Formats: sequence, C-alpha cells, structure tokens
Amino acid sequence: MATLQKTDSFDAFFANMMNSDDFKHLTKDLENMQKSMKEMDESMSKAWDLTNSLNNTFATPEVIQEWQKSTQTWWAKDDKTVSSVKVEYFIKDNPETWGFNWIAWMSDLKKELLESFVNPLKFKFLVQNLEKQTDLDPKKTEIYKKLYSQYEKFKISIPTGLLFYWPPGTGKTFITKKLAQELWAWLIVKSAWEFGSSYQHQTSQNIRAFFADSKKEAEKWPIILFLDEIDSILSKRTNNIDAGKAEEVSQFLQEFNNLATAQNLIVIAATNRPDHLDSAILRSWRLDKKIYIWPPDFIARKEMFEMYIKKEDRPHDELDYDELAFLTEWYVSADIETICDEVSRDASKHILDLAWELEKWDFDEKDILSKIEWQKITMELLKQAIKDTTSSLKMVDMNIYTKWIESLS
Repeated sequence: MATLQKTDSFDAFFANMMNSDDFKHLTKDLENMQKSMKEMDESMSKAWDLTNSLNNTFATPEVIQEWQKSTQTWWAKDDKTVSSVKVEYFIKDNPETWGFNWIAWMSDLKKELLESFVNPLKFKFLVQNLEKQTDLDPKKTEIYKKLYSQYEKFKISIPTGLLFYWPPGTGKTFITKKLAQELWAWLIVKSAWEFGSSYQHQTSQNIRAFFADSKKEAEKWPIILFLDEIDSILSKRTNNIDAGKAEEVSQFLQEFNNLATAQNLIVIAATNRPDHLDSAILRSWRLDKKIYIWPPDFIARKEMFEMYIKKEDRPHDELDYDELAFLTEWYVSADIETICDEVSRDASKHILDLAWELEKWDFDEKDILSKIEWQKITMELLKQAIKDTTSSLKMVDMNIYTKWIESLS
C-alpha cells in the first residue's frame, strides 16, 4: 500500500511538472534550438554546394584569392596534409602595371619569351580549362580545340625550364612575377638554400617533398616554380665532393626528370654565378633555355626613372630624364629604384614636419596649406641621391658572365 502511495505521488508530481509553464517554455526552447540547428545544417550544405560550383565553374586566380579570404580549405576538401609551398596569386587591378607592360627594358627578350614560351603555354592552358568555362560559346570551344589539335601536329617543344643568369640587382624575381602575370599563372618562390639541413638525408627529403607539393598545386592551375640562387644546391660535382652533397644534386636532377608528369608546372631557376652550376642541370629537358640579362642600357634607365616617378604619380618638378639616365651608367634596376625611393623620402619629410605643426596651439593654417604644394621631387635631390648611391656592379666581376657565355658556344 505504501508503494502505491509513492507511485501515485510520483505520477502526480510528474504530471504537474509536465503541465507547468516552466516545462512548456523549456520544451519550446528545445524545439527552437532544433529548428536553428537544422537551418544551420542546411546553410552549411548550401555553402558547400556553392564552393563546389565555384571550384568547377569559376576556378580563376581572382576567384580563388577572394574565396580564400573566407576559407583556407577550398581546394583541399579531401586533403589530410597541409602543403609546404606558399602560392602567390595575382589580380589584374591595373593594366598599366600588369605583366610585361611594367618592365622598362629587354624588348628583344620580351618578344622572344612571348613567341616561344608565353603564347604557346597560354594557348595550351586555355584549351585545358575550356570545360570550366561553362558560359563559353560551344562553337568557339570546338574551334579552339581544332586549332590546338592542328597546332600540336607541328611537334613544337616548349621549354620545360628556363635559367635566368645575370648580375645581382637586375630584377630576376620582379621579371619572373611579370612573366607569371603574362601567363595568368600562379607563382611559387623558393631560394634553393632553404632546402638545406644539418641532418643526414634531410635535404634530399626536403627537395622531394617540395616538388611533390608543387606538382599537387599545379593540378589546380598552371604554376611557375621560381628557384632562386640555384647554384647553392646544384653546384658542380667534383672528385672531392662529399656523398651528402652528391645525393642532394642527384635528387634535384631526378625531380627535374620527373617534371614531364606535371604538365602545368614551369620551372624557372636563377643564379648570379652560372659558372658554379653542375653541367647536368643545363642539358635538354631540364633548364634547356638560358637567358642572360645585361644591365639596363640608356633607354632602359630613362624608362625606369619615368616609371618609378612619373608613372607612379609621385609629386615632382620638371625632370630631365635623359640626364638622369646618363648619370646612372652601369646602375641596375635595384639601384635606380632605391634612388627614387630615397628622393621620395627626402621630398616628403617636410610634410611630416608640417603635420607636427598642427600640434601647436597657435598653428598657422594658411602657412601650412601653402607649403604642401612645395614638397616635390627635384633634379637636385635626384643628383644628390645618385652621388650617394654606389652602383651594385662595381662589386661584381663582369668577366664571369662573358666567359660563361663563351663556354656555352
């Protein structure tokens, strides 16, 4: 009888609790929570569908760069490891500074690269990505494919690798970035000495992993792989070379041999000491096209001053660009850029002084505003900066390059 009373009491308590206002509110909150979670799940599903749609339809460098602001895993849905390479993307926000338009010299070289390297590769990449351009006219797509099929019949080989060799400061990284823009390619920059490790066999492992990750990235979009200071890892093998160094060179050469499996990966290597390179890397199907860049000539130096001052719209007086070019014979592009930056700093420092004038309680507004327009780059400032800047080539033995060119021929 006592047990029944306890049960009756519990049932009564449970019934009262179920009918209470607090429990009704709790139930309603749970229902709202479930509804919110369902809506969230649907939103995430729609977002993922949108991601896949962008991936399949609009996989251009601009879209990728914008999308990566909101997610770091857009391209790596199934990847379980993080790539060791850093990919640089480009957006064409200013046509005047895009690609070869912003290189002030090397007219013959630009023409050669466009005809034998850039245009064939751009055509190839265009045809490869036709399926992603769903808005393209089907007839146009078909004609593109027929044109490329006919083009392939000529069996024209496109260089698998380029070697840029030149004195320091002539802009190898800058030129490579502009070449990547011309190709609408992504860019991976690596200094060869970064592969080095004090642990046995680790350098070879670093080389192998880097090329593997670069090939993986090239599956998504064409990539230029820029290897700076290539002589630091591919130096000549001699009778006195240790086994570890020989292993590293062999590993690098093996990776170059395997580049045929990565159709979208173009390798550009750069060095200031071509005479230190192992001859094996210079053979066909490796770095088979070699490009030497002389220091900028008179016209190039004149264009550089115009580019860094007039085209960048820095405040300046009337300048004699011919005289500036004459005064900077044997100066390289890095020297001229440094000169222009320095005079800009000197010409603008008085604006900072005027800004501090505003901190005074009795500042003269008219005086400050009248002096703003006085701050400009002048010939006097430029001449002084040229005197204060030593040409980078004064520290370089130019015979290194002339002798190496002779050895090639």
